[in-house]
Amino acid sequence: MKINLSATLALSMALMLTLGVSSVVSAQSPDITTGVVTEVETSGDGSLIGLSLLTGDGDVHRFTVSSSDPNTTFGLENRVGDRWVSDLATDAREAATRLRDQQSRLTQISVQSDANGTAISIVQAESRDVSSNLGYLFAVVAIAWIGIASYVVYLGVRQRTLSSDLSRLRGDNENNES
Repeated sequence: MKINLSATLALSMALMLTLGVSSVVSAQSPDITTGVVTEVETSGDGSLIGLSLLTGDGDVHRFTVSSSDPNTTFGLENRVGDRWVSDLATDAREAATRLRDQQSRLTQISVQSDANGTAISIVQAESRDVSSNLGYLFAVVAIAWIGIASYVVYLGVRQRTLSSDLSRLRGDNENNES
């Protein structure tokens, strides 16, 4: 069974591209910390000053928040899944309330910070285990590529069979006319 070289090359290039993209996606940024809120620090008027996160490794990271450059932004969900998106300059008291809610529910959040430990963004953690999610994604993509490659090979075999049958019928037709 002959396999079309260009189709094989295209499939192998697509597979290598898929593997390359998945390895780039799996690299995590060093300034993103994911964990559970252990402490919410507020000022006398209830405005958020800072927070501490406990990571899966057992390390506690402290972050300050800022309403100036960079203005800390939030994207947190409540118990029913409604997403609250705001920034510290707009509503510092609500930010403290929302973070206390996250703390009481032991919900994982992700904090993107600068080199000084100032939180740039605080969002609900989308996944608890990124490596297993990427593993599932890779498996689905690999299965899809195997399915596509099998279908291309099947179509090639089917086309050759039809071509040889058509040639045989033409030969039979020419023999009958003579």
